[in-house]
Amino acid sequence: MTDPRPVDPIVALEQRLGRLRILCWLSIVIAAGALGWSLRPDPGISEGRLWLARDEAGRVRGMFGVTNEAVALTMYDSTGRLRLDVGLAPNGAPGLLLRSKVGDPVATVTVSDSGIPIIRLTNGSAERIELAPRPGALLVETGSSNPPDTVLRGGRQ
Repeated sequence: MTDPRPVDPIVALEQRLGRLRILCWLSIVIAAGALGWSLRPDPGISEGRLWLARDEAGRVRGMFGVTNEAVALTMYDSTGRLRLDVGLAPNGAPGLLLRSKVGDPVATVTVSDSGIPIIRLTNGSAERIELAPRPGALLVETGSSNPPDTVLRGGRQ
């Protein structure tokens, strides 16, 4: 059965335009979503001034940061203690710091302002060994406990 009332052509046109508007808006939303999805940053590569690496539990295990003066890569153990720090100081000098399980510095490698590399090995908080190229000296051991302070000289004996 058909409806005996005549259909007004303007009403029919408005209904079709209403459906067309809905279809257009739906198309725009889908296109915008697809564009946004395709432009989302790759989770493995990002840009910024500070990057954090977290483990499954959400703890920060590594950090890479950049400032106007310096740059550093820092790594933490599973308890959250800093264990390794590698970086460039504001003057451009590189450095490396290794820490024990309790957080004491145990080894450092730095470059002095004059460009001389220095290696320090420590036992707890007391400095024990420092290696640096100096005229006539290869190894300098410092400390107040045994063994006594020692200087080993290079060259001919």
